[in-house]
This record gives sequence, C-alpha cells and structure tokens, in this order.
Amino acid sequence: MRISVAPYMPILLHHNAENVAFDNLSLLDLPPYVTIYVEGKWDEILLESDLIEDSYETFRLLLELPVVEVQREKKASYIKVEPNFIVHLPEENKDSVRQQLYALFSIEISKQIFAGAKDNTETLTVSSDRESVSILNFNPYNNGSSLLDLILEFVPKLQQLKHYNKDRKEGAKNISAFSAYDKNDEDYANRLLLTAFIEHSGDVDDRTYLYTYDKKNKTFVEFRPGRNKVYHGMNISLEDAKKKAPDIVRKYHK
Repeated sequence: MRISVAPYMPILLHHNAENVAFDNLSLLDLPPYVTIYVEGKWDEILLESDLIEDSYETFRLLLELPVVEVQREKKASYIKVEPNFIVHLPEENKDSVRQQLYALFSIEISKQIFAGAKDNTETLTVSSDRESVSILNFNPYNNGSSLLDLILEFVPKLQQLKHYNKDRKEGAKNISAFSAYDKNDEDYANRLLLTAFIEHSGDVDDRTYLYTYDKKNKTFVEFRPGRNKVYHGMNISLEDAKKKAPDIVRKYHK
C-alpha cells in the first residue's frame, strides 16, 4: 500500500507562516511508504524557503524525501472540488493546487491526502471527466494532531489471539503456528505485519487479508483482519500462498 500526500507549499515557504502549521506537516517524519507530490521543482521550492534557508541539514533531509514533481496537465484547470476551498486561496496559488489535486486524482493508490488547506473538511471530492475521487484533507493549522498522526491511523496493529510460534491442538482442532511471534518480543512479528501492509497493492480496511514472506522462518504469512485495524498472523503453505497472494509468491520467487 502506498500513501500519497500533496502538501500546500506556501505553508512551507512563508517565513511568517504559523509554526504550528509547519510542524504539523511533519514531512521529515513521514514513513518510507509515503510519497510527496509537489507542483514545481522540489529543490527550487526548498531554496525559496526562509524557514529552511538557515539550516543546511534540514534542506538536505527534505531534498532526500521521496518526492514526485507533478507533470502539468490541462485537465487540472477544469477539475471540480467539493467543498471548493480553492476559491479562498490567493490567486497565484490556485493553479498549483489544482495540479496537485489532479495528480492525486489520477494515481491509483489506496490513500491520498491533500495537506495544507485551512479547511476542517475531512474529505475532498475531486471530479473530472464524470469520475470522482475522495481525497482526505489534513488541516495543519489545527494544533491537535500532525500529518504523521493521521498516516499512522492507517497502519494495522498486531493482536495475536491463538496462533503462537508452534503448531498445537485445541480439542479436535489444529491451530497453525505463527513462527515469527514471540510473546516476550513482538517486534519482528510487527515488522512483518507492516511489510504486508506496505506490500498490499490496494485499499486496506477491516475486511482485507494481508500477506508477506517470513524470510527468517522460511514461510509465507497470512494476516487476518479484525475490527479497528487489528490483525493476527499465521503461517500458510506455499500452495495456499499461490492461491491467495500470487503477487507475493512472485515477489519472493517461491
């Protein structure tokens, strides 16, 4: 799963921007599965920033982020956005924002976030050519949560119910193992779950099964969903993996 974020860059640029907005964008803290979409040349955007100009280290770190520079599209001028926060933006910024929103509209990923508008609407509806896409809206002027907090809400959490690191029986029922699980140290099992989440190509909700390969224990793993992004893991055979997650089998050449 990929998450794409289009930040409204004037927040980053203006020396008189509210510090809370700059801090809440938290671009340097974003996980590696997040891609940032900007309109314009990223290095030029950074060089124009009074907030960044005084810190070479900050500039270097921001320059290394996974950034996609949006290719300008004529169709971006004709998108419809509900609610239409664009009308309240400075005239010189409207086209750039339309380009960013159209870029998010055009990519087929599971989560898209527009970050920067001073608008408390949680979801933006972007329409073009009779198609509509829902894009999450993050208002960094709200001093309650950061962009990172929002993104981490999508990350699944491990909660093992009955599959532990060895096969066992409960009555007449066979309970398969989750070899990666150690009740005293869940770090490796959690990393496998995060890997499965990142490797999933579509949307992830409480009905989505996730899959990956456990290299340490040489087994494929299935993570089954519960409510509120809670998952539990279990080993599965190569034959099951071929049926349920052929893309994962191809990825690991098994």
